[in-house]
Amino acid sequence: MTDPASGGVGSTVSAGSQGAYGPGEWPEVPLRPHERAPVLITAGVWLVFLILPLVAMINSDAPPGLKVLGFCGLAAFVALYLGHFVWPWPYHPLPHWLNTVVVTLLLCLCVVATAPAGGLNVFNFLPFTLAIWIFPHRLRIGIPVAVGLATTWLAAALLVDAGEDRFWLIIPTGLALFVMIALRLAMEREERSRILSEELALSRQRERVGRDVHDVLGHSLTVITLKTELARRLVDADPARAQAELDEVLAISRQSLAEVRNTVGGLHVPELGAQLASARTALDAAGITTRLPDPATVASLPADRRELFAWCLREAVTNVIRHAGASHCTVTLTADRLTVSDDGRGLPRPASSEGARVSEQARVTEQAQVTEQAQVTGPASDASPAPPGSGTGLRGMRHRVTEAGGILSVRPAQSHGDRPGTIVEVVL
Repeated sequence: MTDPASGGVGSTVSAGSQGAYGPGEWPEVPLRPHERAPVLITAGVWLVFLILPLVAMINSDAPPGLKVLGFCGLAAFVALYLGHFVWPWPYHPLPHWLNTVVVTLLLCLCVVATAPAGGLNVFNFLPFTLAIWIFPHRLRIGIPVAVGLATTWLAAALLVDAGEDRFWLIIPTGLALFVMIALRLAMEREERSRILSEELALSRQRERVGRDVHDVLGHSLTVITLKTELARRLVDADPARAQAELDEVLAISRQSLAEVRNTVGGLHVPELGAQLASARTALDAAGITTRLPDPATVASLPADRRELFAWCLREAVTNVIRHAGASHCTVTLTADRLTVSDDGRGLPRPASSEGARVSEQARVTEQAQVTEQAQVTGPASDASPAPPGSGTGLRGMRHRVTEAGGILSVRPAQSHGDRPGTIVEVVL
């Protein structure tokens, strides 16, 4: 008799809280028909403990009228207890806790009706009245009320002149309260862990989608920008070629739109062979001499490595076009290594004591180059993005490589010279 209601109510509320309800709350609307059977079975199985007061009333020497009253009280108690699961918030203008107060008072009236014929066995009703407070309500409401109810029951047990039987009224009451509170705290912890896990999974999913969209659009928009600038310069000198470039821009735009849709839907997986071809097109449009691996090398790679190398190649080539200012780019590919190297301006150098003036002069020279290029190509290339090494693209690339158990390194191709170049290497 220690915890007949705890298992049933606990399991029921736990199952409910994993749905649309918050931790420690019952739904505001009646359960749907397909939800009622499992809930009623789980909660109702513990009503077997009420056989004790039922048998006591049958064997009681009380007048038949009091027995009938006791049987009616027991039936009403069961109906109210189970009905509270099906319709936990019957009167919406009142708060949830006040609805439970009304139900508790009605349950107590039922217990009073069984007392004349059932005697001390009415204490078997206690765990059920505690359970409707401990499990469906938040801890700050349910536990204090349940402790108050248990204290009232214990005080009543002490006032009963039951001799040695008084012990069996007090200990089960305290034990039932302890077990149900412990179970409720465990449910609360489990529910919070579940919510935290769901939030973490959602955060990871958002990060993945954001990273994929950045990698898809960053490359595609760079190629579109280059080809649009080229078409603008050729529109008077070579209209036919300008039209061909614009046709390619349109095709790339459509492909990018489809890739973004697939990425948002979690369906987009880049293909390494197609990415190598796209890299050649983008680098050629930027006027960068390219050396790429043989397509046969791609076919010999495992599928998971092809996907990772495709993402990394896409971002590395985009950085070469946008940031490096290179004239040559070389891509090498083996079973466990991808390397993208260029002869561009290299990584940004830290400005320390003696190097500060040199860095400032380099910055001014670079700004002058950007301004000169803007006068030739127009406003579309005015804004030069942040240098490689700290951007969103490289952070996303490093995250992908780390998740795959690999190592990403970004270093200068040469240790001296004004244009040391950059090497981006992925090793698995």
